[in-house]
Amino acid sequence: MLAAGLAACGTVEQLSAAQKVSKAFTKVGEGKAAGLTFSVDATPEQIIAFGAATGDKVDPKSADAVSGLNFSVAVSADKPLKDLDTFKNAQSNGADKDLTLDKSVRLSYVLSDRKGTALLEYRQVDAKAFLRADAKGLVKLVGEDPSQVDAISSDLPAELKPVKDVLAGKWVSFDLQKLADETKKFDGAKATPSTPSGQPSLDPESAKQLTNSLKDVLSRTVTFEDKGKKDGAEHIWMSAPGRQLADELLKAVKPLAAKFPQQFGKLPTSVPSTVREDKVGADLYLKDGKLSAATFDLAQLEAKAAPGVNFPVKLAFNQNAPTVEAPADAVTLTSDDIQSAMLTLLTSGATSGGKGGTAPGTPGTPALTPGKPLTPAQAEELKALGLPLAQQEMFSKLGMGYEDMKSLAQEG
Repeated sequence: MLAAGLAACGTVEQLSAAQKVSKAFTKVGEGKAAGLTFSVDATPEQIIAFGAATGDKVDPKSADAVSGLNFSVAVSADKPLKDLDTFKNAQSNGADKDLTLDKSVRLSYVLSDRKGTALLEYRQVDAKAFLRADAKGLVKLVGEDPSQVDAISSDLPAELKPVKDVLAGKWVSFDLQKLADETKKFDGAKATPSTPSGQPSLDPESAKQLTNSLKDVLSRTVTFEDKGKKDGAEHIWMSAPGRQLADELLKAVKPLAAKFPQQFGKLPTSVPSTVREDKVGADLYLKDGKLSAATFDLAQLEAKAAPGVNFPVKLAFNQNAPTVEAPADAVTLTSDDIQSAMLTLLTSGATSGGKGGTAPGTPGTPALTPGKPLTPAQAEELKALGLPLAQQEMFSKLGMGYEDMKSLAQEG
């Protein structure tokens, strides 16, 4: 996607194929809605063959479950996407905008099986979140007995009614703005005068520097080739030498990664030796001047994969995606409901040998002794590691101490 996006920057306008890609990407933001679907196009037989080639044996049941899976994302708004304040502000000043709180944006995420049955669905409308799961379908997907869902649900205590609703396939909703406000209020109450400002954010100049570095790398390594038409769509082959591209991208990012570790994480010192030297590429398809699909063979990235071994995946684009709507009859959850459910769920999983006895009114649920209170310095250190004060409070109720939380934050 970075490579294709290069064309939109105008650095390879001299190539007619790249010009088509550039215009196709420009049109993505002109509509009021857009959809993207990632799908595993590999057949069960191809998945098994790929696993055998790479030394990771895949059983037929697992291969059948993975084949045909797709994950869809949709966004819609009342005006062209390119005119949304959320996106304009992020591009113009590098500000850290929270998309989930933007009421002008509606989002949808759906995980479906090959038959199109939604296994997990999330929607965001007017800064409210809506979640629904086909628990039995998910369990069946991984080869387990769907009846387990009913057994688990019947054993849950009354405090876990929100979890029961999810297991029953009901839509549940919660107000994202209220959750954000309560978290800020909680953090503000816990803050001390010496609270550090937190991790440095990627400033506009640094973001521009990174963009220019990536544009330079991609303009020198990526090529576009017009392959004519296929099934009524313009076919363009985008490719680049694998090891060279990976090596130069790593060199372009590393200077900023050292300055902003929170944003980039820990990068490798060099490109893994398993990255292939030869070219890797993707097929891009354009209809009516708009990007309609991109296909890629994951086997290109695996040196052990012999000719004839393939693992195709696909990205399909839809600029006429339907408007994301809030589902009717969703069960509304408060922040207290969510926290209570999480605490009850976690404590109910504790062993009988843990701290404390049994919580009154919840047969078989251990009552944990809170962990040793954190010092202000410890709380701030954990917060800097990415563990918010609200989570620290919850983990403390579960009996976790400073060292436990630090280990958890570092692993995350």
